[in-house]
Amino acid sequence: MRISAVTSTLLVLSVVCLTTNNAAAQTAKALYTGYPPYLCVGGGFVAMMGISKGAALVVISIDDKGIEAPQPTPVPDVDIRGMGCSGSHIELLVRGEGVSGHYSTILFIVRGGKAREWQRQDLNWSGYGPTQPEIEYEVDSLDWVGSRAGGFMRGDWYVWVPRVVGRPNNSYELHFISSHGRGYSKFVADLLEESADKKVTRSVPLVRIEADDDAGED
Repeated sequence: MRISAVTSTLLVLSVVCLTTNNAAAQTAKALYTGYPPYLCVGGGFVAMMGISKGAALVVISIDDKGIEAPQPTPVPDVDIRGMGCSGSHIELLVRGEGVSGHYSTILFIVRGGKAREWQRQDLNWSGYGPTQPEIEYEVDSLDWVGSRAGGFMRGDWYVWVPRVVGRPNNSYELHFISSHGRGYSKFVADLLEESADKKVTRSVPLVRIEADDDAGED
């Protein structure tokens, strides 16, 4: 399952120090607290990116030592419109400046816990008029309601992180909680490490967003 599409006000990206102490991890500040980032799950890593221009692409990898510290990769001067992960790759859908700005894709490869830009491709489409089938496929697959963290989903759900090597006695998954009511919304995402008997041995906060539209009203 791919969580994608879930787009900006300015985000404050706080790269926190991840510790192996579960209690400390529970109280650590989440990476995103202002607005849901783009988020996707790859093979042995989680990738996130804020929606403001100049935001970094953040990769949290999981290797034989467990959950590693976030590794940011600057992606300057892009207007991100979608994101997807597959295996060891991350693909961004971006748009250039101005009304006639063309869409492009940027492909990254994840090696050693870091994302490295591999390829850029101009889709030769400004967002107006008919699209070629291959362009339509790229836009539909990267800019669907699932590439923003949470999207329109509600409730409490988990997404497994596949292809984690060197940790045979542990499993990893993202835990999402999304609730919305009149004048109120809450979205939470945590990266969990679990033992073979399904006990949570570590919890790393990724997203913590709460909004009360009625705050301050009589």
